[in-house]
Amino acid sequence: MMAEESDRLSQWTVDYCVKPCAVACFFVLVALLWTFLLQHVIAYPFVFLFFGAIMGSAWFGGFIAGFISIFLSSVLVDYCFIPPLFSFSVGKESQSFLTSFILCSIAITVVSSARKRSEVAVRNARDQLETRVQERTADLLHSNLEIQARERQLRILTEAIPQQIWRTDPSGRIEYCNHHLCDYTGLSAEELQGETYFSIFHPEDEWFFRESWQSALTSEGSLEVEARVRGADANFRWFLIRSHPQRTKEGQIACWYGIHIDIEDQYQAQQKLIVAQENLARLSRTQSMAELAASIAHELNQPLTAVVTQAYACREWLNRTPANIEKATATAERIVQESTRASAVVSRVRALFRQEAQEREPVDINKLISELARLLRDESIRRNVSIRLQLSRDIPIIPMDAVQIQQVLVNLAFNGMDAMASTTGPRELTIRSEVQGENEILVSVQDCGAGVDPAIKSRIFDAFYSTKPHGTGMGLAICRSIIEEHDGRLSVDNAPHGGAIFRFTVRSRT
Repeated sequence: MMAEESDRLSQWTVDYCVKPCAVACFFVLVALLWTFLLQHVIAYPFVFLFFGAIMGSAWFGGFIAGFISIFLSSVLVDYCFIPPLFSFSVGKESQSFLTSFILCSIAITVVSSARKRSEVAVRNARDQLETRVQERTADLLHSNLEIQARERQLRILTEAIPQQIWRTDPSGRIEYCNHHLCDYTGLSAEELQGETYFSIFHPEDEWFFRESWQSALTSEGSLEVEARVRGADANFRWFLIRSHPQRTKEGQIACWYGIHIDIEDQYQAQQKLIVAQENLARLSRTQSMAELAASIAHELNQPLTAVVTQAYACREWLNRTPANIEKATATAERIVQESTRASAVVSRVRALFRQEAQEREPVDINKLISELARLLRDESIRRNVSIRLQLSRDIPIIPMDAVQIQQVLVNLAFNGMDAMASTTGPRELTIRSEVQGENEILVSVQDCGAGVDPAIKSRIFDAFYSTKPHGTGMGLAICRSIIEEHDGRLSVDNAPHGGAIFRFTVRSRT
């Protein structure tokens, strides 16, 4: 501690005593020597030389050196150059001169030292500014190098991942696509920027992806959607598209990262599974019908056999001579009994198809149709069928059995898609709803198939009548029963430009 104080004292002595004195003495001595040399050449050279010494002392030594130089210069001028010479006394005629000399010297000292301090301060400030600029530039360069290194590492990573990856700006505009996405689509990264990116989707999936993407941008949430993407060979494959926003420290979205995951194999496997389930359901229905037919045959076998036997016996009794009327009558009674028994068997079988009264609730049929369209989306895509909805906005809410009405819509929709299976042109299934009469709704399902043959139009709603090779003939019959239970009617007509239109109405009982 004492050593530090001693060092500070020594430094202070040097800065404020030794250095100012040395600088002042040097300049004053130089001025004195030059005065002796020039006094025989120039009149009164000491004035300018000592002013210069004072200015130099104040400039290089500071304020203290300047005043030391004033003191030394005043003493030497008085002693050597103001009469009486070589004396410290000042004559009256020279007092004003010496006073002016001292005042001018003080002014020069103050101005020179202040100018020096300002210059030093400016130079120090400039040096500090340059140092800070260099430090800031170095930091900025280092940060840029780190960002470039991270971007390079991220780009290498995205190129190494065997998936299709893209990045957008905060507004959702494509900025970058890795080479996997470019190779698959056959388009360059520049071509995939902006609106061109949406052109790689299947026309039927583009609107769905746009709505989902816009919803994600609005909510600033994640995106996950399945859609078909066109490859360079013009073929479409199914992809799972996911996107997630990248945020800054302040919580603002900096960019979006997206990825395409190829799910074509899984989708095809899923479709095969659906087809297998349909085949299994059809087989199950066929087996159930076979069991039902076997049950009917078993139940009707005995009464019908008895009816035939009794009929033969009755004929024998009547063919005798004379005819045995009494026994023929008794046999006929037994025929009636067996026939009644067979009728009872048929009634029990019919009871299997009777529907119990269901409790009805107010239903928005437009919402029911919209839900149906979503349910049929995968099936319609698999069959290459487009579903178009034309729903009236002023549809009343009518009490109905939503499950049964949806069953009717599903049956009619599947029939329409089956009718377009062999169509080479556009395949479009149109479902409409409109108001017809008071508290009555008209719903129509129109396809682009071959239409209904007029020869079978009157039989198409009959039970067990089907135009399909493997149909049971019960679908439309059940639909008609359901619609009639809702106080409506089911009909079919051919569209003017091809295809069939199935129409049904439902109305409120109140």
